[in-house]
Amino acid sequence: MNDADSELKVFSAILMQQYIRLMTAALYHRSEKKVIGASFKISAQNYAKMREDESQTSLIGLDLKYDEQQNLLHATPDAEFLEEFENNIMRDVALKFYDTNMHRYASYILLQE
Repeated sequence: MNDADSELKVFSAILMQQYIRLMTAALYHRSEKKVIGASFKISAQNYAKMREDESQTSLIGLDLKYDEQQNLLHATPDAEFLEEFENNIMRDVALKFYDTNMHRYASYILLQE
């Protein structure tokens, strides 16, 4: 079991997908809605493992483009995704996630700002 404040030691595709979703939303709100989309550093192997997982629901509303040469994943949200995070509760969840989990998954994926 991992300590809640420590870096995650076991790969989880669902947690990586949730990280992408919430960090994309948090970045949008932290930029006062000026930055639409986010980039993540993730290895080709970890990206492939994440995409091979049968559950992809956390990625609904995100257009993903992966640059294998730079190991960068670009996530661009659609209008429905952004609308979901206009809700105060969802916005606050994303911002809290950003504050507490920025480096939690750094062995696997990391938001690029």
